[in-house]
This record gives sequence, C-alpha cells and structure tokens, in this order.
Amino acid sequence: MELLMILLVTVIPVISDGLSVRGPSAPLVAPLGSSVVLLCSVDEPLPVEGLEVEWRRPDSETLVHLYQDGASQTEVQQQDYQDRAHFFTEEIQHGNFSLRLDDLRAEDEGQYTCTVHGQQDSGETVVQINIDVERLLVSGSSRSISASVGEDVTLNCSVDSHITLQDIEQVSWKKTDEDEEIQVLLYQDNEILPEASDQRYSDRVEFFRDEIPKFNFSLRLKSVRTEDKGVYMCEVLAGGLSANTTVELERLGFSVSHIMVLILCVSASGSALLLCCLIYCRSLHKGFFGQQTYNHQFNLGSSVVLPCHVDECLLKKNLKVEWRKKDSETLVHLYEDGESRAQQDYQDRAHFFTDQIQHGNFSLRLDDLRAEDAGEYICRVYSGLFTVNRTAETSLVPRFNVKGSSGNNMVPLGESVVLLCQVDKSLLENSLKVEWRRADSETLVHLYEDGESRAKKQHKDYQHRAHFITDEIKDGNVSLRLDKVRAEDAGKYTCKVYREQDCVHSADAELEMLGFDVKCHILAPLGSSVVLSSHGQKPLPVEGLKVEWRRTDVDSDSDSDFSDSETLVHLYQNGKSRADKQQQDYQHRAHFFTEEIQHGNFSLRLDDLRAEDEGEYTCTVYSKKKHVISAKTNLILRLLDPVFRLHMSLVFCPNVLMLLAFVLWGVSEGSVSETVCCCALYFLRPLLLLWAAPYIYHFTGKINSLILKYSYVVEYLALSVVVYSALFTSAWQKLLNYDVFERAMIIVLFVIVFVCCLCKIIYILVTEVGKKSGRIVKIFDLVADMTFQILPTLQFILLFYTFGAAGEAGLIMIVVLPVLLMMMTNDRWLYKCFRLGLSESVVRTVMLIFILVTNVLMIGLYIFTLENQTDPIGWGCVMVFLQILWTVMYFTDAAYSYLSLSRDFQRYVSVYVFGSVAVVLLNSAALITELILKTVNGDRMMADLRFIVFPSECLFAVSLLISGFSGSKIAGCLKSCQTKVRSIRVRRSSQQNQSTEMNPLNAGDQEQNQPDSVLAQT
Repeated sequence: MELLMILLVTVIPVISDGLSVRGPSAPLVAPLGSSVVLLCSVDEPLPVEGLEVEWRRPDSETLVHLYQDGASQTEVQQQDYQDRAHFFTEEIQHGNFSLRLDDLRAEDEGQYTCTVHGQQDSGETVVQINIDVERLLVSGSSRSISASVGEDVTLNCSVDSHITLQDIEQVSWKKTDEDEEIQVLLYQDNEILPEASDQRYSDRVEFFRDEIPKFNFSLRLKSVRTEDKGVYMCEVLAGGLSANTTVELERLGFSVSHIMVLILCVSASGSALLLCCLIYCRSLHKGFFGQQTYNHQFNLGSSVVLPCHVDECLLKKNLKVEWRKKDSETLVHLYEDGESRAQQDYQDRAHFFTDQIQHGNFSLRLDDLRAEDAGEYICRVYSGLFTVNRTAETSLVPRFNVKGSSGNNMVPLGESVVLLCQVDKSLLENSLKVEWRRADSETLVHLYEDGESRAKKQHKDYQHRAHFITDEIKDGNVSLRLDKVRAEDAGKYTCKVYREQDCVHSADAELEMLGFDVKCHILAPLGSSVVLSSHGQKPLPVEGLKVEWRRTDVDSDSDSDFSDSETLVHLYQNGKSRADKQQQDYQHRAHFFTEEIQHGNFSLRLDDLRAEDEGEYTCTVYSKKKHVISAKTNLILRLLDPVFRLHMSLVFCPNVLMLLAFVLWGVSEGSVSETVCCCALYFLRPLLLLWAAPYIYHFTGKINSLILKYSYVVEYLALSVVVYSALFTSAWQKLLNYDVFERAMIIVLFVIVFVCCLCKIIYILVTEVGKKSGRIVKIFDLVADMTFQILPTLQFILLFYTFGAAGEAGLIMIVVLPVLLMMMTNDRWLYKCFRLGLSESVVRTVMLIFILVTNVLMIGLYIFTLENQTDPIGWGCVMVFLQILWTVMYFTDAAYSYLSLSRDFQRYVSVYVFGSVAVVLLNSAALITELILKTVNGDRMMADLRFIVFPSECLFAVSLLISGFSGSKIAGCLKSCQTKVRSIRVRRSSQQNQSTEMNPLNAGDQEQNQPDSVLAQT
C-alpha cells in the first residue's frame, strides 16, 4: 500500500550579522516519489567568491548538500541524498539558494536548515517538515522535458487528494528560474484567467478544460521559443495549504523552421553573390544590340536583303537555316542538307546567297516586294541539335499613300488616317444613313444610322479602330478616322450616304501601300564579329563608286584627340578597300565584302567587338560623286537575352528568399510589427531595384514606361498601407491609455493617411488600367497630389501621438514639419535661387543637404522623446525610409519642373550592386546571427531587426538621390575619362603599328592589350 505524506513546511527566517535569509511562506504538500523545492534566498545577490551555502538536517547533523568554492560539492553529501538533492546552480549568482529534493521518501520528514555564509555576513532559515496524511498532494513530471523551438509541449501537474474541486482556491503556473517569478497561467475561483499571464506567454498557454474536473491542471505551451527554457512550478492553494511540483524544460535546439531560415538566408546570399558575378563578368555575358535603318524606302516590286550572319567557327556539317515570319511562324525559306527550299508563297522570290553560306552569310534576298510581305522576319541557325544563334530580326514596315478628295498624304504604319467624305447640309435629315465599306470585299467598316454610330455592326477587324467624327456630322462631314493602320488595311474604301433608302451621295478613298521602311535588329557578344548591313535596291557600277562607313557619334571638338578623319571606320574607293585611310582603332578589324559590292552589298564586318565600339555608324554610298543611299546602325551595349533573363530572376530570387526567411522568423521568434514591416519591404523592394537598374532600357514598350513611371511609386504606396495598418493595430492597443481628444486625434490622423494613399492608388488605376481621362480625372489628380504631399508630415505626427510623445515635442512636430515641408516643395524660392544666378547643381546640392538634415533632426527628436524604447524606434526606422522614398519619388516627378531628376537621372552599377547585393548580404547575415544567438543563448543581439533592415535600405535610397542630384556631373566625368582612355589607346595602337613595320618578323607574335571602357559596366 502506497504511503501518502503531507509535508507541512514552517519557515523560520533568522537574521545573523545583518544577512536576511528567506524561505517559503506557506506549507508545501507533495506525494511520495515526487519532487519538492525548498526555497531559500536573499534579497540582494551575493558575490560568488567566498560564498558557502549549506543544507543540513539539524536533528542528526546530516549534510544534505553543500555549495562551496563556486561549485556544488556532491562528494560530501550524505549518501541518502546523492542524486536526489540539487541546487539551481545558475541561479545562485542571483541570490537563489533553493534546493530541489527529488524522489521523496518517508524518512525525509523533519527539519532542514539553509545556512548562507558570505564574505562578511551570514544567515540561516529553518524548514520544519511534518506529516499530515490525506490532505493535498501535487504531482508532476519526474523527468526534464526536451523540445525544439516551434513545437508544442505539455507540462504535467495533477492534484491527488480527497478534497473537492470547489476547495481549490488557486492553481498557478510560474517560471521560477528568472530574477523574478513570471506568471505563466492562473486558475482562480473556478475560472481560468488568461489576462493574468505575462505578455510573452499571451495566447500561447492553456489548460485542458475537459481535464480540470479530474484535477488535471497540466499546461500546454504552444510554439515554444528559446526564452521558454527553464524551470516551471505548478503551485496549488487549497484550504490554507499549498503544494507544488516543478517541471524543467531544457535542450531547446534548432527547429525545422530555424533550419529553413538558415537555408533561405544562405541561398539568398548565394544568389546575390551570383548576381554580383554576373554584373561584373566580361564579354561572354555582354553583347551589342544593333538597330539598323535606311534613309530610303523600298518600293513595291523592288528587292530587299534581310541580313543574317554567323561566325564561321560555329558552322558544322549538320547545318540548318530557317527564315520565318515572326508573327505567324510561316516558313519563308529553308536551307538544309546543302539545299535551299522556299515556301510556296515565296517561290522564285526568296533566295540565299548560296556561295556565301560557307562564310556564314545567311542573308535572304526577297524580290518583287508585295503588300502582304509586311511584318517581322527572323533568322534561326541550327548546327547539330542546337540553335547556334538567333542571329537577326528584320521588320518590313509599310508606308501608305492616302488618296482622297484633299490630295495625297503619306502615313506610316500604326498611325491614324482620315478617309474624307463630305455631303451637302441639305441632305442631312433624321433618316440619314452613312456606310463605309471595303470596295474589294464589301466588308462593313462603319455605319452611322438614326443619329448615332452603330459600332456593334462593324466588322471585328475595325472595331475600336474606325470612328466617325461625330461632332462634325451636323456640318456634313461624314469622314472616317482609321486608327492604328495595319498592312492589311491597304485597299479602296467607299462611302455611301442614304436618305430614305436612296443613295444620294457616294465617295471613294484609297489607302495605297507604296513600299517599306526596313529596320534590322542584330545581337552579337563581345569578342565576336558583327555585320553592319547596307544594301542597295539595285547594283551600281564600280567605276566612280565610293562607300564610306563612319562613326557619327564621336565628338570632333578642337580639344579632342579625334579629328573628323579619325572617325572613318572604312573606305571603298577606286575599286578597292582603302585600309590606309582607316582610323587606327579599326584597322585589321573592319572589312568590306569586296566581291559583293558590285552586287549592291555595302555591308561592313566588324571583328573582335569591344565595349568602346558602342555608338552610331553611318554608311554613305556615292556613285560618280552623287549621293545614292545611306544607312545607319546603332550598336548598344547590353546583356545578351539568356543572361538578361537570368539577371532578372536573380533580382527577384534573393528578395523572395529573404521574404520567406522573415516569414518563418516571425512565426517562431519575431514580433508581429517587426515581421510585417520586413516582409512587406522584401516583397516590394524589387520594384525599386528594377527602377534603379542600369539595364532598365532593355525593357521595351509598356513595361519600360510602367517601371520608369510607377515602380517605386507603387512600392511607396503599398508599403505605406501595410505599415500604417500594422501601426494602427499597435496603436489600437494603447488607445485606452489616452484621453478622448488624443484618441480621436489618432483615429482621424490614421483615416487621413489611408485616404491620401487610396487617392493616389485610385488615380493610377483609373489612368493606367481604366484608360480614363477628362476634367474629372484631372481634378482627381490634383486632389491626389495635394493630399500626397502631406504624408511625410502626418507620418511623424502619428508616431508621436501613437507612442505617447504628444506633449511639447508633438506640438513642435505639428508646427515645424509643415513649415519645413513647404520650404522643400515650394517652387517660388527655387525660382528666386535661379534668378540670383545660382546653377542648378548648386541648388540641387543645397536641397539634398536640406532634406537629409531635416530627416536627421526629425528622427533624432523622435528618438530622444521616446527614451530609446525598442518598438517605437523600430517604427521610426521604417518611417525614415518612407520619407526618403517619398523624396525620391517627389523629385523624380516630371511635373516638378525645376529640379526634376527624371531628365538626366543616371543609373550607376555601383549603386545598383549595393542595393541588390550588399543590402541582401547584410540583412541575411544579421538574421542568421540573431537566430543563432537566440537559439543558443536565449538572447538576441539586436532587439529589433528593423534597426538593420531599414537603415540599410535608407542608405540605398539616399545613394539613388545623390546619383540623381549629381548625375550629370558624374556622367560628364566618366565621358571625359572614356575619351582620354580612347586617345591613349589610339596612340598605343599607332606606336605598335610603327614597331611592327620596323620589325616585321615579330609582328605575328604581338598581342594588343585592349583596355576596358570606363563605361563598360553600365
């Protein structure tokens, strides 16, 4: 039969030599075999040096346990207490000398004396243990509990007694190994009181409600954190007696979420470093994008050459060349197995230069040009199983001649044209009907009937493109406006006017296609060769023929080392190439296709492409001193398409990985506000990176304009909405501490902030997505801009009111900030600065200093008034970044006429690398450090990661501001350096040529070292 014990503990504090030693204040009860804590502590911690703590049984002088010389002396314990009596060693330095006695036995009954000897004082307390059977027994877990961070654990505590549930006055769970006991969860008067829990355990602890009637008060601790490690005591009070049991939670290791955070941070750092390598890599990843245009039109019925060239070293036996129309993938011509085959529609019209294929010339000659030939053509070269190079694209852009009653008008593709039709006003009646049709197919282009346009009856090809000029119909003008003219729109159109079903007027208009503008696009990597195309419509006699290729973008100032003759890339004259006339930099690199010149091929092959070859090249052809044709090619240094796509993915990849890392960090360790702000930033920061990227102009069309105009604006708006929402949630918990006026002020300020952001968001959606315009939209734009300019003021005022600094400092902010903001955004004083003769660069520099100093003063005052509170300062870092981002957005707005940075904004690789690589590396290192320290030591190095994340982002945004304010000067300096490098290079090349002529035997062994262009990285 199991024996039950009731341990009545009587506390006798003894004061000796001024040292007060305290023990528990109420009796303790525990069953046989359980553990009990005999409390013994002093008010003030004692130095460990010379400290001695002794627990004894005074009735038998048995030594229960001894702490001496900074360690537990287990070897001097009485044998019955070995492995059962333990100090809380880590707590001794804090003045806690309590003893945990495990596996209670019947013979443990009696008195226990805790004697503390310090360097000068000593004291003791005596604990009397008496037996009272069948009263109050509390049992728990006999072993320590291990868990990983993020898991849920159960801490056992059950009451084994003959008392009823109503007799239990209180059950409390406390964490006892801290300097002060921490309330974990409380059960009192038959109710669970979660509001009594310490904030760090809020919403993470609970009783098993269904088990309470069974006297089971076990605790479930959810989402274990590193700081949860320690000793927990379940204390039960009933009938004036108390009993307790302890559970130790130890060995908190890395959880799955911790490991995932580490993996994500390392992956983000690796992808950022890969992006850095990709940015600074050499020729294999960079190349030239060439745009070629002719100054003349290729008429219908004539011939045009679509250029396509590949390096001879890439050619293999299994060669296949395809020319296709890009829009429909229609096969135009095919070269395979040494034979040429043309598609039926191009039979006898599409030809390869067969004898030139062995030299890599896959250009296509298209004869007898027709209207249906309009479109884009692409050349693909296959060698073996792989595509060697998507070598070239050529666009045949039609030009139209509009014939009508008012004469002829030339219209390019994609523009609008008006087909005229005018009737006498006397014919205008309510029953008027106007039909515009295609004369060749009777297709209904548009219909006007019963006083309105019948757009639903239009042919689908003309919907949203063909329109009547409605306001002028009352004057008899029933002309038709045709927008976005296409190649298939060529043909005759008939306008018929009916009155009571009788045709009373008819007019014809013709949209005639005259010919094509030819635009060619080529792509070639650095170090390879590129062909700058130039073809005539017909062969020219060699006699009296002169062909010049020149660099037309090189300055020929008197101060420059380059004269007009030095821009000559190559010259063909008197039936041969004149290499002696070439500029030194292009000798042995620029070559004509000499045998093809007699056939009208004036193209130039430029070998060993270098970064400094970027620029505009013009081919001018003279026949018997008469100008015949000219063609231009613009070589632009850019990333190759596959590398560009990889580059884009590496911009998004590190930020997405860091976003996921912060999400997992917030789930396991971080605070809500810290996690929300950091996650929102990393979700949106690729928008600012795209805008700051040097390759932004590689995007084309709508994507380019949207990124340049709205990317960082969207980041600011979205981040503001998220931040203000999280801030409002934080402020809502503090509203009860404010009086009615301040509470109303905070709510009103938040409402105004949200309205300001929503106004700007709605305006962007209406203009860009809805394509709406008009007076109302302009008024809305004005309102949106006005409200948008007060956001910086509101955000600082919000912080002061939210975190209880709304006194004198808040009043200063309310008065000073609007004044500073008006000075910063007022055009009048800028205009007066310009009238005083100050240069734009001086005004910009002063403005930049003023903005930065203002922000520093505001955040300094803010931190000073908040007395270094952790959460408010974290919000301050966020608001400073929003302010700087607002400044970038404001001064890059084209509407800001005086200091708009959008006119000459320079994008530098160093700034871009700092934002896309260095910031990610810094933040990932900070997150890894915080994670390791929190897991190992239970403490964080930095109270809030916003102290690192947002200041680093502020540095990036300020760098963008500085580059924007002084961009023109930096660009001028770089251009000057580039010119100087080119002049040195030319002189070196000249010296090498002279030495080669003097020593021809060594000419073949010499190699030219090609210095990089200063601007090669951009």
